[in-house]
Amino acid sequence: MPKRALLAGLRPAEKFLFSVVILFILGLVFQFLGAFLASWIYGFSVSEILSLENYDDTRYVAASKLIQILGSIGTFIVPAFLFSYLFAGDLFSYYGFRNPTSLLPMILIILMMVSVIPFINYLAELNMKMEFPIRALDQVFRSLENTAEEMMMAFTAAKNIGGLLVNLFMIGILAAVGEELIFRGLIQDLLTRMLKNIHLAVLLTAVLFSAFHFQFFSFLPRFVLGLILAYLLFYGKSIWYPILAHFVNNAMGVIYYYFYSRGAADDMLEEIGTSSLIPVAAIVSLVLFLFFALLWYYQQVRDTSQSP
Repeated sequence: MPKRALLAGLRPAEKFLFSVVILFILGLVFQFLGAFLASWIYGFSVSEILSLENYDDTRYVAASKLIQILGSIGTFIVPAFLFSYLFAGDLFSYYGFRNPTSLLPMILIILMMVSVIPFINYLAELNMKMEFPIRALDQVFRSLENTAEEMMMAFTAAKNIGGLLVNLFMIGILAAVGEELIFRGLIQDLLTRMLKNIHLAVLLTAVLFSAFHFQFFSFLPRFVLGLILAYLLFYGKSIWYPILAHFVNNAMGVIYYYFYSRGAADDMLEEIGTSSLIPVAAIVSLVLFLFFALLWYYQQVRDTSQSP
């Protein structure tokens, strides 16, 4: 007789509130654990580690990476499997890891995510031109945006292949797996059950996904990315599809910054789709993305109709 999950009887809204509280607690615990470990290993004080300022010091960057890795594990990976155990009775059942996938849809997803870059970059430029109505908050949000950009540049400025692989693990694999399990696998599912409307659940999940990063001037492109990831799960019926798409998106950025930091790349990737290359590039990008997305969608429809 299968084991009954401890919290299987909770209503979706109760599961949602429980999940938010646990995510917050575990995120803080692992963040401070990372800070204490980093201070012990690299010789900084905890206050220096948590200030997140001195990115010119390679030891400080390494310490910050350790905090980031442990924070991602504690905020996303550990809670995700905990929720699966509490809600479904084992560590894997809740997210449908065993739902079938095939090679062609995976290839189409890669093409989708590569082709959409200019469009996403154009949205990012439009977002940067927006102004928050309250000037003081506008300055705060722009400061946070600059800090995030500085941190990303420092994190991805790897000096060798080993450093690149660490960044791909930290920003590519951990973020892709963890954030997809929580936002698409858990939150989107619970919101769908609560609202009885998949499209509204997708919209709200994308808003939460973008807002979670606390970057107002990157909200729009990240929101659109959240919509793409959400519908990949809905129509593909497998968590592996949004995980792959998320990984490809993050990995392309990590690889670009790697070559950029070594002087082997220029600003072409970031400029594609922006005003310097005219918005036509963004339109072409969107058309290509929709083309690959439609191919992927009809492939899913065909596979579904052929399933017993």
